Amino acid sequence: MRDDAVRLNISFRPHTRRVAQLRHIAGALLTEGGIGRDVVETVQLLVSEIVTNAVVHGCGDRVRFSVSYDRSGNGNSAGDVLIEVDDGHPARIKVRSAESDDETGRGMFLVNALARAWGRHGTRTWCTVATGEAS
Repeated sequence: MRDDAVRLNISFRPHTRRVAQLRHIAGALLTEGGIGRDVVETVQLLVSEIVTNAVVHGCGDRVRFSVSYDRSGNGNSAGDVLIEVDDGHPARIKVRSAESDDETGRGMFLVNALARAWGRHGTRTWCTVATGEAS
C-alpha cells in the first residue's frame, strides 16, 4: 500500500527503552507508506540518534516526537521524510568528532552526515531524509 502522506506524533516520558520502540514504529509506518528499505533504515538510525539525545540530554518530563512523509508536498518537502524531536532543552547542539575509543558522541555527526538537512529551533531538533521521490 502506498499512501500519499504518513504522520506519527507521540509524546512520552523520557526513557531509553523508547528509542528502540520509536525506531521500530517509524520503520513500520514508513514501510507501510511505500518508502524503500534503504531510506527506512537511514530514518531508523537518525530516529535512534536524535531520540537518544533527547532522552539523555533533554529536560522536562515529556519528549515530543514526530515523523512524517508527504509524497504530494503538502507538508514537508515532497520526497523527504521529516523527523522532529522536542526535548524541552533550549541548548545548542554541536556536531563533534568522537575519538575512536569514545563510547558516545557520534549522534549528531551521523545526523549531519546522513540527513539532507537538519537544525534546531528552540527546543526542537529536526532532520530530513530524501526518499528520491519528487512530486
